[in-house]
Amino acid sequence: MAFVRLLNILLKDKELAPRIVPIIPDEARTFEAEPGATITALRLEALPDPSLPRGGPGRDIYGNCYISDIEIEGAHVKQAISDNGSVKLREKGEQLWSVDASRDDERLPRQLVLIPEKSLDGAIRIIIREKSEFGGQGIGRFRLTYTTTADPKAIVGVSAKLRPVLLKDQRTPDERKDLADFYRNRAGSLHADRDQLKDLRKQLDNLGIASTLVLQESASYSRPSTPIRLRGQFLSKGDAVYAAVPAALNPLPESELPNRLGLARWIASKDNPLTARVEVNRIWEQYFGRGIVETSEDFGTQGERPTHPELLDWLAVEFMDKGWSMKAIDRLIVTSAAYKQDSRVTPELLEKDPYNRLLARGPRFRMEAEMIRDAALAASGLLSPKVGGPSVFPPQPDGVWDLPYNDDSWKESQGEDKYRRALYTFLRRTAPYPSMLTFDGTSRESCTVRRIRTDTPLQALTALNDPAFFAAAQALAKRVAVAGTDQARVVYAFRLCTGRKPKPVELDRLLASLERERTYFSQHQSEAAKVASDANLAGWTMLSNALLNLDETITKE
Repeated sequence: MAFVRLLNILLKDKELAPRIVPIIPDEARTFEAEPGATITALRLEALPDPSLPRGGPGRDIYGNCYISDIEIEGAHVKQAISDNGSVKLREKGEQLWSVDASRDDERLPRQLVLIPEKSLDGAIRIIIREKSEFGGQGIGRFRLTYTTTADPKAIVGVSAKLRPVLLKDQRTPDERKDLADFYRNRAGSLHADRDQLKDLRKQLDNLGIASTLVLQESASYSRPSTPIRLRGQFLSKGDAVYAAVPAALNPLPESELPNRLGLARWIASKDNPLTARVEVNRIWEQYFGRGIVETSEDFGTQGERPTHPELLDWLAVEFMDKGWSMKAIDRLIVTSAAYKQDSRVTPELLEKDPYNRLLARGPRFRMEAEMIRDAALAASGLLSPKVGGPSVFPPQPDGVWDLPYNDDSWKESQGEDKYRRALYTFLRRTAPYPSMLTFDGTSRESCTVRRIRTDTPLQALTALNDPAFFAAAQALAKRVAVAGTDQARVVYAFRLCTGRKPKPVELDRLLASLERERTYFSQHQSEAAKVASDANLAGWTMLSNALLNLDETITKE
């Protein structure tokens, strides 16, 4: 393309350059073309220069520039094309073209081609505006040219990164590869091959094969490093810092490379005092409801001190000596005298140790949100044993997903997916599953190592009325129907929920409650129909609902 140079301004005024003042204010500039030239397009080039901030081509601190409008008097611009594709033409004062040079490995010339609706002749009056809300983003060096060619768009067919490569005699392997890729994507002779490749890629996508990112060791060794960012600016690189472990802890062995594998071996080393201690503390927390160090998420100076430091050290050593076996440490804890104690508490013990930090009794605490749901489904016989697969959408109250900023809806799962383990429940941070949130489940907005247990009336209302819990009560009522007599069925239901047989006084109370419910529903058939198919089953459903809400059902002891 024969672009003819009209203007080349290089600002070298040392007073203006440091002040980052735009060189083209909101004013018109007139340019003369060659006599008789039929102009089909104009090109504005933003050019880098060492005298500009970071090499330009713009005047802000990163070398960026911003053009709000370019007007050709007496002509209408029908299309604007830059290195990055078509530019949307907007009203005056809005952004037309900007150059983000901060992402360039090296500063490159950029260009914008303006194609008028009809050809231009003679003198051209052009108005270039650089109004930016940030200020100081004018072009530091630019060139304005015109062309008479019939296809002015061809000049931007090659990217700014590839244009310098075309001028080289000797090219690197990466540069040769980039040019070959560019050719293959545009060569007319390869049109059929590109269509075939596009069709094959579409077929591959339709297979739905999942992909994942993988890591591999570098062929050549170099110590991992990263530069310090001066004053937090990602483009301002300072001294490099190299991979290492905290100096306050045991050093990385000389035999280990400072890479991911070396770090993993250091973490699991017997010389590391923290890993085993943190892990056994979390395991202890799962069984006793409270860790030996209560702040299991913080073993530092801001965390709680251990209540039994010698026990913590001994468990950590046992854990490592048994080959870091999770099963072995689990067995050790659950067979200990401390764990097998009765959880009943006397007034004297409650006064001396209300939180059982001294381990004078067995652990007793409410289960976590996911466990409560799974326990209810397991007792009712609804829990699906299926493992793996995508997230599911179990029943939840209406309106939870009435979000103002999109039209997504909670499409309730069908079949056994309604009764998958709570682990598989779909979670959205802006609208978490409500029953789990009520029982201190998290919204997943941040990592939560230790959940704080609370007791509120809303938890009882949720376990009584939530659709998922009530469906479990209905299923439990049907499940115990095979047990025979009312007494046998009550004992069976009680054992499914609590793991033990009811005491005689508890059995009498439950049978009396069942009789009251059956009597009520036999007199209110319309209400019975909302609960079950008949008054008898409705009575059993309400009793099952009460059993699933027992403190003993949702408490680990």
